[in-house]
Amino acid sequence: MVLAAAGCSAEQTPDASPSSSPAGPATPSTDLPTAPSAAERGAIVARSAMAVDPSGPLADVAVTRVVYRSSAGYAPGDPDGTFSTEVSGIVAVPSGTPPRGGWPIVAYGHGTTGTASNCGPSGYPDLLGGASTIASLVSRGYVVAASDYQGLSGPGTAADARVTSVPHPYLDTDTVARNMIDMVRAARTIVPQAGTRWASMGASQGGQAAWAAGEAAATDYGSGLQFVGAAALAPAADVSPIADGYDAQPYAAPTFTQIQIAFIPLIVDGLRAVYPDLPVDEYMRGGLAAGAQALTSCGSGSAFSKYSALTGVKPGDAAIRSASALRQLHSMLAADALPQRRSAAPLFVGYGDSDQIITPSWTAGAVARACAMGDTIERTVAVGKGHTNTGLTPSAIDWIGDRFAGDPAPNTCPR
Repeated sequence: MVLAAAGCSAEQTPDASPSSSPAGPATPSTDLPTAPSAAERGAIVARSAMAVDPSGPLADVAVTRVVYRSSAGYAPGDPDGTFSTEVSGIVAVPSGTPPRGGWPIVAYGHGTTGTASNCGPSGYPDLLGGASTIASLVSRGYVVAASDYQGLSGPGTAADARVTSVPHPYLDTDTVARNMIDMVRAARTIVPQAGTRWASMGASQGGQAAWAAGEAAATDYGSGLQFVGAAALAPAADVSPIADGYDAQPYAAPTFTQIQIAFIPLIVDGLRAVYPDLPVDEYMRGGLAAGAQALTSCGSGSAFSKYSALTGVKPGDAAIRSASALRQLHSMLAADALPQRRSAAPLFVGYGDSDQIITPSWTAGAVARACAMGDTIERTVAVGKGHTNTGLTPSAIDWIGDRFAGDPAPNTCPR
């Protein structure tokens, strides 16, 4: 279960190397480049034909790998800052004649792969398991713009060296939202026949990204594009409840499911990108800290490495020993929690009622708050399903098709 949720391929290796630090990637220099102007967002830095799996679902699809300009949703030590970044991803194009107004675009957000620089799906012929969903979207007549997200890359080209010079801020909603929107802009440069209408879709971390992109589309960051909706499956919308209980008397460290423990090093990595002085040993130690590099990296043999790392984790390795450390964790995670504002268009939110990673009540709470903000949401709960087996991808794709068709969006929010 842990290996499936992590989403890393065990068979293929890009040229980029994983982070050498067991606590995560180094933070970028404080001398940060200015974020791109509105006209520069999504500008292409490099492009090349993508070598997809010749026997896979994208074998007959035109796929281009790109590096494009975007901006971070933070600066080191400043969660409200920003700076210029370069991000990699792919653009997949349907065959045939585009419809009037151009091909609609779906920004596809991948689930958790890792935080190391070799965890970008575009560095792997199977896109780290994303090829089938992307192929399904392409078959429906959509250009698919799939970002790797900041700091995740693949082959070690000169452009990719700039991609991996900054860390991946795992779960930082502002950053992935900007990465998704600028990926759409990059796709329109790669595919002149693409239109301005777009939707977002993803699962797990990608579900968070899709939802966040819908909210960012309501700001000036989405200008020049027409957003129609976001489909978020098992989204990491609000993980701050993992740090609940800091005000309990007497204090007792929270308990995590076994699979949640495997994600602690990724959460710590993501937070260290934004908060470089985060005291890592407050949140993981012993076997978990020793295995952090394996748990956050991808590439050849990564599945076995992750399994081996988890066998070395002992009770207490993820115990948060003080109320103040738990309070700090809760505060940092809550700052990224969704919703933050009303989405620019309707949402489809689907999840399993037996999810052991993103506790179902967390997602239900995020949906309830979004409903209170005035969002239109179709909420679907898959009975007896967990995090990676909801079976809701076809429903999400159909829902996106209805949004592009202009059909009224279902709303399960209380009226």
